[in-house]
Amino acid sequence: MKNCAVRITMNRYIIAISISGFLSFSSLADDCIQLRVVGICIWIICTPFGCDIDVTPKIGHFNPDVLVKVTNPQGIERTEDPQRSDTHNRNHNNLIQQDAVAVGHPLTGRIYCPSNTSASSPYFVSKLDQPSWRWGGLDALNPAAWVPGLREIGRWPFNHWGHVYPRTGWTLQAEAPKAAAVVVQRVGDIITRNGQPHLYRSILGQRLFVEDEKVTWSPGSLVENSNEAGWWQPTAPKLEHCLLFGVNDVLDTRGWGGGRVADDGEYTHALWRPYTCCEVKDGVLIVIDFMPYPSPVVTN
Repeated sequence: MKNCAVRITMNRYIIAISISGFLSFSSLADDCIQLRVVGICIWIICTPFGCDIDVTPKIGHFNPDVLVKVTNPQGIERTEDPQRSDTHNRNHNNLIQQDAVAVGHPLTGRIYCPSNTSASSPYFVSKLDQPSWRWGGLDALNPAAWVPGLREIGRWPFNHWGHVYPRTGWTLQAEAPKAAAVVVQRVGDIITRNGQPHLYRSILGQRLFVEDEKVTWSPGSLVENSNEAGWWQPTAPKLEHCLLFGVNDVLDTRGWGGGRVADDGEYTHALWRPYTCCEVKDGVLIVIDFMPYPSPVVTN
């Protein structure tokens, strides 16, 4: 090869990712994004006269894909501080049924890498998912629905929050925020898979796709107790950092639900999912990864 030209392209937009679209959102989003340069994409075109090489950074970050809102159709009188010590008029009915709705996050795909979701687009409405959401449907036949320790949120049996299967609105949980979190995890489990026995729209998408002049690697199916394919940001009743459900709060005097109880019985969580991408150039693509992404986080 007689000649070889190399160009390294750094889009200025990458530098401004944490500034332009998120000042009005929250500084807490920076913790959720987990922005990293995870590798490089090398684009090569060779002719008899030489090779032309473009090198672009491979960027990894979490996208806010969907918002999941959980409501208690039985009324807000069920909602209470999980650490109340008084028993006067205390509601001891821990078995409740809740509804849920999942829609595209307003900021989905607006960081750098494209997303598999569209803003405000509906992906799950529990009231349309009857009878599966009420009675379990085919989910009740899954071994995870009746074998202890399978698909549990938290580390069974020590800090068990609840089971993923059957993916219904029914929970048996003393703490209202935890009950909502279990339902949220179930919704995320449904919509990040294809061919589930529920009425919904999947956000799983193709593992590799090209959009907005970027080649993008999208995440897989959501897994509880790990951020491998996504984690959650509580947005209502209050905005928090991203986290995983199932934390061990056995020794916490307040419990995980302490300070998180919604007066109106409504809870909203944003599902952030990890994507990696690089700009599309001409030629054959060679990808070199510097690190695995995302950096693993698991519940204890």
